Amino acid sequence: MKRTICATALGIFAATANGADAWDVNDNYVGVAATEATWTIAEDFPGTKLILDGRYLLRKGTAQPRERDCDCEPLPVPDRMLGTIAAHLQWGLGDNGLEYGRLSFGTLAYQREFEAAGAQFQPVRDTLEWGIFQVGKDDPLGIDSYVELTVIAAARTWQYRLTDNSPWRFTFGVNVSGGYAWADSVDDTYRDVSNPLLGTWWKGTISRARWGEIYLEQRVINGFTLSSPAAGGTVSREARARFGYRNRLRGCLAVDLFAEKRSFNFTDPALTDLYTKSKRVGVEFGCLF
Repeated sequence: MKRTICATALGIFAATANGADAWDVNDNYVGVAATEATWTIAEDFPGTKLILDGRYLLRKGTAQPRERDCDCEPLPVPDRMLGTIAAHLQWGLGDNGLEYGRLSFGTLAYQREFEAAGAQFQPVRDTLEWGIFQVGKDDPLGIDSYVELTVIAAARTWQYRLTDNSPWRFTFGVNVSGGYAWADSVDDTYRDVSNPLLGTWWKGTISRARWGEIYLEQRVINGFTLSSPAAGGTVSREARARFGYRNRLRGCLAVDLFAEKRSFNFTDPALTDLYTKSKRVGVEFGCLF
């Protein structure tokens, strides 16, 4: 029986450049990180890792402003991005080579920035992305290959300030997505599997002018079947949580100190569950441009 699996790629790969604000698709970014990894599927994978990150927009312009039916202030003109290339590559010491990697290409994205002022809870950014194609592998989690097509992803970010002139800023964002994924595990029981996906991603930050920001984010990618759970075969839940401190230094330079955990849980009504996890703690330096 062919078994279905939830989308493995989106939860791992949606945060293209972690040293940048992954919720701001206007930024180009290149970065390098050193991390310590634990909780992997085999003794070959824990230890020191080198990570290269990048995101680049092929073309950027402005979209047509949306007309409003009311006699009110017009909405901000959104930016339009055509062709976003991204990569996240991790190497281990020794003979492991490339352990964890992904490449992605986004066809079309729109982002609208709102002018936020005063001490109130208000939106600051809307993002809409269409047609994100991703491929990769994750040896520390036992994923031999995965391919994902995210049909649509939509996000909104809000902010709050204590007073009109307060240097403190609080933000909260929510992202939802849908698509389809194909995956192969190193475990033969969970190979050649696929299923539709529904993804959620939330993020909160506390920042102060010149001090940088503390952030916490979590992505959960839930696979589902179109039949009843008892007859639909394998379903998996992928999750990724990250806590860190980020600051913009001189010029384009940014630094990100982080700790993150990612995991997979494959569940089938007739099979033993398969759960894998990995943790990384490290520092990343990058350039936003």
